[in-house]
This record gives sequence, C-alpha cells and structure tokens, in this order.
Amino acid sequence: MGMYSRGLVSVGMALCLTVLTACATQPGGGHTEGQVVEVMTYAVKPEKARQHDEAWSALFAFLKKQPGFVSVASRKDLKDPQVHVDYSVWASREQYEAAGAALPDALRSSFMGTVGEWKYFGLIR
Repeated sequence: MGMYSRGLVSVGMALCLTVLTACATQPGGGHTEGQVVEVMTYAVKPEKARQHDEAWSALFAFLKKQPGFVSVASRKDLKDPQVHVDYSVWASREQYEAAGAALPDALRSSFMGTVGEWKYFGLIR
C-alpha cells in the first residue's frame, strides 16, 4: 500500500471513529449512562483472513454470553478490506473488564494471531 493509500485509510478510520463516538454519546444513539464502548481498528494479515473470521466468531460467541455484554458491530474498510473496525458495547466498565479477564487464552491468542497491525484500540464512554 502506498503512502497516499495509507493516508486515506488513516483519514477514513479517523472519520469512522469520530462517527462511532458521536453515535455512542448522543441521546438515542444506542448508548446509555454507565455503558462503555470498546473500539478496535486493526489490519488483518492477508494470509490469515479466513482464520480471522473464525477466530472473531469464536471470540464474540464467548463474549456475547458474558454479563454486561450489550452489542457488537464489525465493519471493513471499503478500499482495504483487511482493515476492520469493531465496536462493542458493555453495560459497565467493570463488566467489560471482568469479561476480558474471563476470556480464555486460546481465544485471545487465536484472534491476536490474525492481526497484522493495530491502528486504534480504546474504551470510550
């Protein structure tokens, strides 16, 4: 990917994060008081695309069963489908942290092994 393309991806991801944050914090945006939103933006290793889909599904199948899980959405960049934005909502920071602590190492490792580059990872309110 050239410098120009990388710049566009960065600008696109920044815009996406701005929109997600605005949606999460506006009345009626699906976010209620006390909830936290985890935002992950990353590039999947091209040779690991299939494994990523399987690992992502297994990871969120586990997380969806944890207390406090509200929802998850995942989107791919239109110009570079290896770039993903995942957005998960949790009832509270404490429940989010407890779910992370309960996550089996095998699920975490399987997912992390498919990520080539982290672009953004954060927790917003």
